[in-house]
Amino acid sequence: MKTTYNFFKISVLLLVLTNCKTAPDKITNTEDYNIYLETEANEMLQLAQGDYHFWEKKLEKEPGQFPYLVKAAASQSLLFNETGNIEDLIASEQKLIAANEVTNYNKAGYLRALARNYISQHKFKESLELLKKAEINGENLNATQKMLFDVHLELGNKEEAKAYLVSFEDFYDFDYLIRVSKWSDHEGDLSKAILYLKKASEKAESANNNTLMQWSYTNLADYYGHDGQIQESYNHYLKALKLNPNDAYAKKGIAWIVYSHERNPLEAIRILDSISNTHAAPDYFLLKAEIAEYIGDIESKKSYLKSFLAAIDTDAYGDMYNKYKATLYAEDLKQTASAL
Repeated sequence: MKTTYNFFKISVLLLVLTNCKTAPDKITNTEDYNIYLETEANEMLQLAQGDYHFWEKKLEKEPGQFPYLVKAAASQSLLFNETGNIEDLIASEQKLIAANEVTNYNKAGYLRALARNYISQHKFKESLELLKKAEINGENLNATQKMLFDVHLELGNKEEAKAYLVSFEDFYDFDYLIRVSKWSDHEGDLSKAILYLKKASEKAESANNNTLMQWSYTNLADYYGHDGQIQESYNHYLKALKLNPNDAYAKKGIAWIVYSHERNPLEAIRILDSISNTHAAPDYFLLKAEIAEYIGDIESKKSYLKSFLAAIDTDAYGDMYNKYKATLYAEDLKQTASAL
């Protein structure tokens, strides 16, 4: 459910910023985040690697134990989150498919696990079909309904999404709060989206759940940024980094503030370069290309876009970046057929 940046809207924001006569407020401080850019050990990555190797060894000894497949798949999903390596996500998918085949697609938990993998790959239609089977199965129906809300909202099926949201309404439940927050944002009510997500983050804090706290802080940072509360946005990215110094998403958020609000493109590039050293996400090249265009470095822009297209030139990414490819091709008169 991560809020994603729309890199191609930044030109509008920059037009406003560059026409502004006053200097932008200084929000960030390099002393705040430099310690996270120089982080060497990734504790979460090491834990995920250790967990994955543990289940792989178990599978070697007992290849017929399909629950081990699901455990190993979960570890590979964590590896993808930490490294951005798409091959880990695809390997996780293959294990989950195998586990579902062995159980004849009759275990709702396994169906949800594969559906979650497909959501990460932006395969929302495939995810929906799996969740429908899980819904019929009925096992832990509440968890299935929450995911059905997520997928229907992604597919633009507002009536279905709203119906599922109502079905599990509970303002004391973290999962409900983050979804009603997302619904409010989708409906254009950003103040309510922030309110509900703040309540969710408070629940995560009271439970001392670092993973949920980190997730809440980065998403709150996004909402605050959209609402023009840049200081709050920056503070929450820092809160996420304090929990996980290797949170690439939070670092990218700070780079975004440095670039779009403070108009410091070179510092933003420095931050993005540090992230790229440990996290392989192609969309960093898109943001770098936008920054290069902003400073008038057209050759670097072309180089970054070339690197982006080369990075996604693999079947593993499937349709994940087609929206961006279509936009890039549409800007080139020689590529309009490809854009279409």
